[in-house]
Amino acid sequence: MKYKSLGLIVLLAAFAGSALAQTQVSGTAKCDNKLSTGHTIDVGDHPGHVLMIGKIPCTWTAPIEIAGLKSTAYSGTGTTDLNGAKGQERGYGVQTMENGDKVYVRYQDTGTLTEGGKAITFEGTWSYAGGTGKFKGLKGTGTYKGSGDPGGEVNIEIEGEYTLPAASPAAK
Repeated sequence: MKYKSLGLIVLLAAFAGSALAQTQVSGTAKCDNKLSTGHTIDVGDHPGHVLMIGKIPCTWTAPIEIAGLKSTAYSGTGTTDLNGAKGQERGYGVQTMENGDKVYVRYQDTGTLTEGGKAITFEGTWSYAGGTGKFKGLKGTGTYKGSGDPGGEVNIEIEGEYTLPAASPAAK
């Protein structure tokens, strides 16, 4: 009897582990700061300290794939605290998938303006905060890094992992 219970526990643990298994995800995108909408406000405490809010469109050069569907578009909306050459950003993204469903993202990063403000490098973390349709209940986390022209094109590399909730019996 002890061995039958142990076998059932191992079997249930295996199913639970597979339901919670993380799936790797990666992609690359180009974002065009020239097409962004936003506002910049001088803080006034010292030169070069500004707060910004903006929205930027991105295109996938290597789409992210989640549950067999590829990403087709992305836009990020965030706030930046730029103090001289150093900045911190927090924001939200909406990733559109090829079936029309949306994936919601939260992100935060730190960056540095280099070469007299002509180039930017940054790195940060992101997390999935759900989505629509097939992506309802999506969870995941990862990292990203990027570089480019702060007034033009920026390239971003994204890595991470995700989980989708198990389908309910009614959905099958």
